[in-house]
Amino acid sequence: MLIARELKKEDETKLLDMVDEINNFDSNFEGLTNISKIINYDLFLEKLEKNKYQELINPKYSPQTTFGVFDGEKLVGGFNLRHIIKGDLINHGGNIGYLIRPSERKKGYGTILLALALEKAKEIGLEKVLVSCREDNIGSAKVIEKNGGVYGNNYYDKELNQTYKRYWIYLK
Repeated sequence: MLIARELKKEDETKLLDMVDEINNFDSNFEGLTNISKIINYDLFLEKLEKNKYQELINPKYSPQTTFGVFDGEKLVGGFNLRHIIKGDLINHGGNIGYLIRPSERKKGYGTILLALALEKAKEIGLEKVLVSCREDNIGSAKVIEKNGGVYGNNYYDKELNQTYKRYWIYLK
């Protein structure tokens, strides 16, 4: 059974193992970029806590909560839940960014992970969320659609030279 919860000190080895796996596979942390460079785990946890509160972060940034997703004791992925959308997140990124570790992809975890993220979004009072993925990420598009994603449009980011598909998911 998958559970989503905020990361704790006891998760350090599990998270660093997942980061190493991603770095060795493709170095693509899109969807969960805040875990890509952890130098000091305690400071990392402090930053995650701070990121939840608008008054403690740059006014241009969106407050967010980061969750690890566990299958039993194994950390299979995670997601950022942005409480509001600011800046470029309206074009790509949206309210939820998620990631499945490479060894656990194509096993159905993505669909459940996003469903867990949507539950957390409901808990903080969101009525709809924006979720996006690279245009060429067919697996992620399927995950979003399975979770009720309604295609909105594509957005081309000139700086990244990347096209993103934007979806809205209405929470009931």
